[in-house]
Amino acid sequence: MNKKIISLILMFIMIGELMFTSMPAAKASGYLEIKATATSMTSVKITWKAQKGVTQYKIYRATENKNGNVGKYKVVATISGNKKSYTDKKLKAEKTYSYMVRGYKNKKCVIKTGVPESAYTGLTCSFDEYQFAEAPRSTKSITLKLYSSGGVLPTGYEIYRKEMGIVGYKKIATVKKSVDSLNYKDKTVTAGKTYRYKVRTYLKVGKKKYYSAFTDYEQISATNRSGKYTFKFDNSVKCADNETVYKITSKAYNDTLKLYDNAVLTIELDDGSTIETGVDIISYRKGDGPWKKYKSNQSLTLKANETLWLKVRATQDVKIKNLKNVESYELNTDVTYGKISSFLWAYPYAGTAKTVMNSEAIH
Repeated sequence: MNKKIISLILMFIMIGELMFTSMPAAKASGYLEIKATATSMTSVKITWKAQKGVTQYKIYRATENKNGNVGKYKVVATISGNKKSYTDKKLKAEKTYSYMVRGYKNKKCVIKTGVPESAYTGLTCSFDEYQFAEAPRSTKSITLKLYSSGGVLPTGYEIYRKEMGIVGYKKIATVKKSVDSLNYKDKTVTAGKTYRYKVRTYLKVGKKKYYSAFTDYEQISATNRSGKYTFKFDNSVKCADNETVYKITSKAYNDTLKLYDNAVLTIELDDGSTIETGVDIISYRKGDGPWKKYKSNQSLTLKANETLWLKVRATQDVKIKNLKNVESYELNTDVTYGKISSFLWAYPYAGTAKTVMNSEAIH
């Protein structure tokens, strides 16, 4: 191969490399993620990440009805490809609008919204999904976990409360915070009492004031968030070797406890051996009342300051009465505490028991 041919080949390679390195970034392709946010009662802002190679965007809008059905999408704007947001104005208040965006290059669609985004031109308000189960409460205060996402950012929140047995709600607080989530602590509660709460948000525009709908009420007691009990053996009651009697007393300001016939008993002895068995309730006695036969699937209720006796029998052929040389003795039973699915962990040798929320059942 002569030198001229070699020189031509090298020149073409150099030109090719130069062309490749000077080419613009690859054109946009695939799906475009967008975000729609109501910025007022009559406007929605749509945003997305900048896309190289796009010369123009078309904004599509549809109206969503109260049943969640979306109408036909129509082009509401065509804007430059160097933009990464658009504000849709002159909308109707308290309406839900759904948006899609398509990016074009030379009239060819090169990228589009995969999942439409919606925004509500009104005010919203709701309690946290796990308000009752997870929000802090005690005999001194009740915390409300509130949200106003999905709509216009409010000027503030209005908190209303009703004491059980008293007619009518009263506004107990106005929280002037323009936020989409709020934790409000009610410190004016009375220990042991039960309250219903409902909340709404508001927006001030000039001299005009807009309100969201009220939330559904949440009923919460100013009680111990975790139930506390004395839990002891009662050896005065005659039992077989595979039976025993527990005496449970609910402490002051506990919420209502419901016990079910579903318990596991684990006993560790000093010699290292372990006894594990289910236990069935045979009979029970409440307060100064008579002993009663327990019916299958019956729930037993225990309120603050009440005492309940349970006579139980092991489901395995093991001795559980008057055991000696016990290292640890734990009874774990299914209960509901204040309507929350929980476990009752009991330690009769220590004389105590407590409720623990069943997180798996809640979530």
